[in-house]
Amino acid sequence: MNARTHSIGRRTYLKALGVGALAVGGFSTPAAAHRGALQRELASVRAATSKYADVRKAIEDGYVLGSPFIPGMGYHYVNHDYFIENYDDDVDITKPSALVYGKNEGNGKEELILGAVEYLFEKGPEYDGQFPDLFHGDGDDGMWGFAGGHWGLHAWVHVNNPAGTFFPFNSRPQFNMKDEV
Repeated sequence: MNARTHSIGRRTYLKALGVGALAVGGFSTPAAAHRGALQRELASVRAATSKYADVRKAIEDGYVLGSPFIPGMGYHYVNHDYFIENYDDDVDITKPSALVYGKNEGNGKEELILGAVEYLFEKGPEYDGQFPDLFHGDGDDGMWGFAGGHWGLHAWVHVNNPAGTFFPFNSRPQFNMKDEV
């Protein structure tokens, strides 16, 4: 009888432990859901834009060189059809306004490396209203920057950015060379 009591006690304990784990998981679900949703969004952007690893494909699809090499960012290839006009526009995040390429020099040749996508918002420097809320969570909040006559939000989905996915500048060597064009 003592062995059976021990067995029942152990089962009860393990069930209670499982319920406790579920309860703790239930409290963390909203934060985990946001992280999961953000990771799915970033993965969908990465998948949709991976074909642009070859800049010739980007050019075929309407992206044109829109900037010289900007240290910490790279070359911006822009598609004006994907500019965001209003903060509450329904934006397809898999169609970014710009693709950002770094330079990889080796074996005597230069190769462009797709690093980030950028979403461009057509508002002037005096704009102080809301910005488009493109991704789950608040990792992109405060990351909109003004340059070249528009506001932009980078998402480093193809190359890791040590400062963060949405930080505008990347310290990796491919994105910090000098422009020789």
